[in-house]
This record gives sequence, structure tokens and C-alpha cells, in this order.
Amino acid sequence: MNIRFRLATPEDSRFIASMIDLSSDGIATIEWQEECDEVSGKTALDVGSEWYAREQGDYSYVNCLIAEADRPVGMILSFPITQENYSEDGKPPPYAADDVFAPYKYLEALNSWYICGVAVIPEYRKQGVGKKLIEHSMDLANKRGYSNASLIAVYAKKRLIAYYQSLGFKITRKAPIVEHPGIRVTGEVVLMETHPQDPTLLV
Repeated sequence: MNIRFRLATPEDSRFIASMIDLSSDGIATIEWQEECDEVSGKTALDVGSEWYAREQGDYSYVNCLIAEADRPVGMILSFPITQENYSEDGKPPPYAADDVFAPYKYLEALNSWYICGVAVIPEYRKQGVGKKLIEHSMDLANKRGYSNASLIAVYAKKRLIAYYQSLGFKITRKAPIVEHPGIRVTGEVVLMETHPQDPTLLV
């Protein structure tokens, strides 16, 4: 398998958006739908593509790494969570029925290197591509001075949870998913960290 890893470019923005929709189980698309334009026919994926074509902000191609064979086959989006982009309004449950983003704000880990999304197209899964993307991201985190990496995962996806645990991530916090027609999962989401500041871990 001949896979190379490279920094993303603006031309990758639509692929990135499609992978973010996949990895977020639809939560990202809910945000994009707020900017859809029925008159012009702009879709949620169009909006997501525009987001990731930008050079500024967390949700930008500049924070993405691409795995490529004869075409892009995987992607990871990661960036640090600092006081500048930390959700100060993140609160523990319970949550209002219309506050679908509340669990994700609550599960942010301040001063961590956040793996916001990682996805591989189906025919290239179980070949180590996702692991390599995460390793590249963790190397970048170390170079940037971040010892703690974090991510948010769906607790019901036990194989995925076990996979992240095999890479050194530990469950440190959980929150219920606010059900919504656009979110493809239910149950709970969990924060997983490599070097959590809070030594009290959930099991």
C-alpha cells in the first residue's frame, strides 16, 4: 500500500468537509445548514467546503493533514485548545432539547491538542492509515509543546473506544448526546485524553 501524507491545500476543502461530516456523525452538518441558501441552491456540504477553504480559524485546511494514494483517502483535523478558542459556556448536563452542541463544549479539554476529526474512506480502513494520521498529529503536538492530546468519541462505538485506548487515550469525562434528526448516533459522548490533568478517570 503506497500512502503518502501531506499538508492539506484549499483544493482539499470539499474532501475535508465530507470526512468531517463522516467523523462527526452529522453534528458538523447541523452547523453548516444554518448557512445554506435555498435561492442559490447552496448545500450544507458547500458551506462546509467554504469553511475549510479558509486560511484562518480552527476549521481550516491549514489544520488538516491528508493521507493520499491515487486520490485523498483519509484526513485528520487537529489544533490546540487554548483560552482563545475554549468554550467558556461549556456546562455539565442536563441540557436543553435544542442545545445539540452543549455536550461537545462541555467535553473540551483546555490546553490540550484536540483531534477534532479523523476519517478514512471505507476501502482504506483497517490498513493503519488512521493510526498514521493520529501519529503525525501527535508528533506535531509534541513539536508545539502539547503533552496532552484529546478527542471526543461516541461511547457506544466500543471498538473505536478500544482502538483509541490502544493508542494511549483514557476516558476522562462523559455527557449525553442531545438527540436531533441530523445526528446519526445516540447515547453518550466521552472525552478521551492521553495525559489528563484530572487523575480521576471514568471507567
